[in-house]
Amino acid sequence: MGSVNPGVKALLHPARFKRILNVRDLKHVEKLPVGYQKFYKEWREREPEPVHWIPRQEKWERNAETGEVKPVQNIPIPTKYPHQVHDGLWGGEGVVQGLVKKAKYRSPVPRFWVPKLQESVVYSEILDKYMEIVVTERALRLIDENFGLDNYLLKTPACDIQSLTALKLKRRILLALANKDFSHGDVKRQEELYEKYKQYVVPREEAEWYGLSVKEAVARFNVLEKNAKAAEIKPLKYQLRLDLLQSLDQVTVTSAKEEKSSSWMSKLNPFSKPENAEKS
Repeated sequence: MGSVNPGVKALLHPARFKRILNVRDLKHVEKLPVGYQKFYKEWREREPEPVHWIPRQEKWERNAETGEVKPVQNIPIPTKYPHQVHDGLWGGEGVVQGLVKKAKYRSPVPRFWVPKLQESVVYSEILDKYMEIVVTERALRLIDENFGLDNYLLKTPACDIQSLTALKLKRRILLALANKDFSHGDVKRQEELYEKYKQYVVPREEAEWYGLSVKEAVARFNVLEKNAKAAEIKPLKYQLRLDLLQSLDQVTVTSAKEEKSSSWMSKLNPFSKPENAEKS
């Protein structure tokens, strides 16, 4: 048997089947607020729903020929998520990488299966807005199954959405729900929509951090810290004015005490003349 192509060998390496978290990102995430840490776990650490393969439910399998019993291994198909994923709504799909054997006696060669993309228009009920976006057939099917874009985005975890564009759209929807910032001209319609989606309402503090990349979250955190420090710094003139007022109050109190003390001493002094006598 001939030697395996290095590219094929790298493609088959077990390390490519493992989900490796970005250590550098984790160092930044640890310093960010709890709201973003919660989103990051949902986005990067939670196991996504299988899209390109069907996991087996049984735990053990028996070899029909040898009778040997082995544990079932649910190994996901290697999937790549190029940067184009973040510009559209792919419904959790990615670029599947695998091998194709073109002839009986030839070595298998790598092949990539790309989902079929198309431009479509989607509508957000909460934002009351039509949006043109690149989607896959699976994404359109999921939107229909969930009776609309808003329900689909609000129900689906970040790890299954993948797209940053879709996650930012979900962030806008969550903020609109948290602030009741929708359907301003129709109070009845606003109450109907809020009642419909109230199960997805999260605190504003969480919604503000949802859907941000690590880089965006770090930048926002730095701006908030800078503004907080600037708010704590007060101009020196305010402190000087406060010191002056306190010193004036102290002088007034001291003068009043001295005046009161001198009046008592004058009453006790037998040689002091009464005020009426001085006037006469």
